[in-house]
Amino acid sequence: KECSSQQMPFIKDKFPSYDEFAKASLEDVYGDKLNTSVQAEANTFQSILLINKGNRVFEKAALPRQAQSFPLLTAVYYDLNNDGFEDAIIAGNIYDMEVETPRLDGGSGMVLLSNQVDGYTVVSPAETGLFIDGDVKDLELISVGGTSYLVAGRNGGLLSVFAVGNLPSL
Repeated sequence: KECSSQQMPFIKDKFPSYDEFAKASLEDVYGDKLNTSVQAEANTFQSILLINKGNRVFEKAALPRQAQSFPLLTAVYYDLNNDGFEDAIIAGNIYDMEVETPRLDGGSGMVLLSNQVDGYTVVSPAETGLFIDGDVKDLELISVGGTSYLVAGRNGGLLSVFAVGNLPSL
């Protein structure tokens, strides 16, 4: 009720109590506004990999279960283990949430090694030494003097920089 009332103040007047709002149907709350509203459909909430098969054809493959435990907001691709296949470093969290919704902060960055076919295998943080805490919004790979670095940007926070070759097991 609170979030909806902030966006559409008429709801606050129409339903003075939370109990009335909770018992109301969508039609009771929004009335004929539903007829002109944008409707969308979500088919999955998984973080996925789209594999380009050519000719504008993509195959969908879900990322490993561990990569589903936080909102994936950014990824970079780099052949970390020199096997000729691009691996992925992923990150993301969302701290700026409505008061009713706890922040989404289960991520601390993750290394995914390509299985050389259609997906990735998670490499544990204990093996990689990678820990990127905070409200991570972007990752970039840069090269300085022949060394590759991973730069992690946080919303309202400091940058973190990791020498890619210094990830212990890679």
